Amino acid sequence: MDEENPEIVYYRRVEDLFSALRGTPHILSPRDFQLLRSWWRDEIPFAAVAAGLNEVFARNRDRDDADPVLSLSYCRHAVKSHAKRIANMRVGERAGDADPPAAEDAIRSLTAGLAAAEQKHEGTRPAVAAVLRRTAEQVTTAVDELPPDLLDEQLYNLESAMMIACWEAVESAERASIEERIAGSLAASTASEEARQRSRRALRDRELRLMLDLPRLELGG
Repeated sequence: MDEENPEIVYYRRVEDLFSALRGTPHILSPRDFQLLRSWWRDEIPFAAVAAGLNEVFARNRDRDDADPVLSLSYCRHAVKSHAKRIANMRVGERAGDADPPAAEDAIRSLTAGLAAAEQKHEGTRPAVAAVLRRTAEQVTTAVDELPPDLLDEQLYNLESAMMIACWEAVESAERASIEERIAGSLAASTASEEARQRSRRALRDRELRLMLDLPRLELGG
């Protein structure tokens, strides 16, 4: 069956992640699908693809880019960069004298937090629950496929992507309520527009995290 074909699973995982990060269903163009096939043929691990996509969307979010990421090819350089770093670090691991510190306990705690939040919203906010379930799967993939030295960076990118997707997944009335509270908090601010935008993003993430009881995706305490 197609569902058991690793190549088809790889394609679907990438397409599903790209759609989730965009916040809308997306069918890859023929050009993007050829790029995806080349990643599969070149044995680019899904963790590298996920890291590249999450990095690009996180960077756009931090810059408040008006233009959405419409094509998978827009992420090709980031994916290539992460694939090289993963390969180089794996070589270093094989050549190294000592193993990096284990992070199993932190990852177990993190995925447990995501699972608890998913269960909490399964009945009332199924779209949010789906985001959390997908994020937990990506965390597990990162642990399985990424060298430990890249885990913190990937978790940062995954958290940024999770916050974007959760914001899109909540009801419009909930977003409006959060935006209203943020506007009140910033009403008296005399900071520059750039600083206000940074504060707005930070406040929005804080409100969303509190409302949805989202765990922080980090290895440290």
